[in-house]
Amino acid sequence: MNKIISTVFILLISISVNAQELVCSVSILDNQIQLSDKSIFRRLEQALTNLMNNTKWTDEPFEQNEKIECNIQLILQQYDPKTNAYKATAQVQSRRPVYGSVYNTLVFNINDENWDFVFNEFEPVVFNENSFTTNLVALMSFYAYYIIAIDFDSFAPFGGTPYFSKAQQIAQQAQTNAGAGWQPFERNIRSRYNLIDNVINDRFKPLREAYYVYHREGLDHMVKNQDEARKKIVESLEMVQKVFKISPNTVMLLVFFESKSEELVNIFKGAPVNEKPKVIALLSEINIANINKYEKIKN
Repeated sequence: MNKIISTVFILLISISVNAQELVCSVSILDNQIQLSDKSIFRRLEQALTNLMNNTKWTDEPFEQNEKIECNIQLILQQYDPKTNAYKATAQVQSRRPVYGSVYNTLVFNINDENWDFVFNEFEPVVFNENSFTTNLVALMSFYAYYIIAIDFDSFAPFGGTPYFSKAQQIAQQAQTNAGAGWQPFERNIRSRYNLIDNVINDRFKPLREAYYVYHREGLDHMVKNQDEARKKIVESLEMVQKVFKISPNTVMLLVFFESKSEELVNIFKGAPVNEKPKVIALLSEINIANINKYEKIKN
């Protein structure tokens, strides 16, 4: 009996340590599609949820409580029942916990406008690392690795590099097999090509460093020492400023501030009055789109 109990215990530990990396909620909004039976959309939803949550994306050991929370919302725009072809946009987000608190911070947030794919409901939706299967699988696996990579960057300097490389590999495979979003020189700055090309570009390394300083040395120390944590967050913004001066329109800056603008207002609203002007001036320079939002820091 003791041997059986020990075997079960070891098995449970093994399952916990080798758990998948993501807890991903996938939802599909089909309001724009006129169709009497929309059950195929629910099957698509389930297939994508299974792909994200049941695939082991890395060789890293993950405890159950270390899984990365993310969500992908597809907004269907067109669907052809004859060809099973879809046109959609997608909102992709991921979060990470802040040490010593119950707060989860938004780490990644992007609206991808080019989700064109075919879904044949009786074909498996399975990731194959060595080959391109379908654009749908490429889209989901690209973001799976991107989410994992940016999460790792927030815990260790350049910790996500291996997984950005995986995302890049998928993007390169898709470039020759798929359509919009994967190609260089597209008009849409938020393309997946730009997203991966920018993040692995050495010119933009300060922004990746900023993710670590902002989260690990800043937010994670908020509970212990708010003054020091805010200083680190300002330091991270000065790193972001270096990238802004090189390339003010890079998609990486858009992604950073679409995740962090609201949070930054809340962080610095509680700062001493003498700290606020510098922060407001810095944020207003590097994120002009949200300049009105940063004025709220004064109050």
